[in-house]
Amino acid sequence: MEFNPILQKFSRPVPRVQIKRWYNGLLLRSTNWLGDLLMTLPAAYQLRRQMPEGCGLFVLVSKPLAALWRACPWVDVVIPMAEKRISGPEIRLLQRLCPGVAVTMPNSFGSAWDVWRCRTPIRIGRAGRMRSLLLTHTLPSWPRQHGRAEMHQLSYYLELASALGEVELTAQCPPLQVSAEAAGSAGIRRGESWLALAPGAAFGPAKQWPAANFAILAQQWHQRGGRVVLLGAGKEIGAAQEISRSCPAALNLAGQTSLEALMSILANVDLLVANDSGAMHLAAALGTPGVAVFGSTDPVATGPLGAPWRVLVASAACSPCFQRECPLAGAQQYACLREIRPEAVLAELLQLR
Repeated sequence: MEFNPILQKFSRPVPRVQIKRWYNGLLLRSTNWLGDLLMTLPAAYQLRRQMPEGCGLFVLVSKPLAALWRACPWVDVVIPMAEKRISGPEIRLLQRLCPGVAVTMPNSFGSAWDVWRCRTPIRIGRAGRMRSLLLTHTLPSWPRQHGRAEMHQLSYYLELASALGEVELTAQCPPLQVSAEAAGSAGIRRGESWLALAPGAAFGPAKQWPAANFAILAQQWHQRGGRVVLLGAGKEIGAAQEISRSCPAALNLAGQTSLEALMSILANVDLLVANDSGAMHLAAALGTPGVAVFGSTDPVATGPLGAPWRVLVASAACSPCFQRECPLAGAQQYACLREIRPEAVLAELLQLR
């Protein structure tokens, strides 16, 4: 089915923060996972638009994800953290940049600790986990999700942005600037029926469509004259090799791409098939359509934002369970994933082609 994110405003009041002095701009403490980061982009872009002219947007982010923020032309300075928590060099740089406001997107105590250590005068985030001790302004804590969601996770990030001003309920992804160099070096150009397959998902096997199904799909696409590229981190090398054995013509780049190269490739393939993963969110944000297979998680909460995407969800009564591994045994184990057949995914791809 075609995926359309549900965005809603909350009925609960959001305290509006009155900023008297922005100093040199706003510090944004980024989320730590690729998929989560991409779901924050529309809200981060609205924060950028709320800032007075002449102020800078400074992003504090874990080093592995810095390349994505550097692809945002509306971000002025990206500050990669060499360690898990902010350290001396980053603190000194931020003291020179002198932001007057900080917004922390994650709900962790550590992210609030990071912005507190910068001594930014106004520090905004969500309450809970003793974070209120470190923040000057708090919003209600993130509600715990039980069962199916009622709205997309982006709604919560937009609510956070609304503390500084009016926000538009939109899932439109902001502009990203990505080089075509890595894609060109691999011989990948949009319009040549390139299908990317990303068989991984960091959360665990309960989010991962079987590699055998990806292999069948790769064969089906190749038989129709299409070309296939396999993508993923080091943990996906085994799955990619299994797919390659069934479809030797596939270009296997699993474990060989940096984040910059992954962005380049996903921006230049024609379609992507992925699980609920960072690759899914990244392709959608870059304008590349595709098909997502959901097992243990809920597309209403974490579906792709940006390009047209189709989402396949099994009818298993236990889904979504939000478990890393399937707790069932025997024929019922991972039924939510095995129920979705390669032929169904191919049919959705052909509608997008």
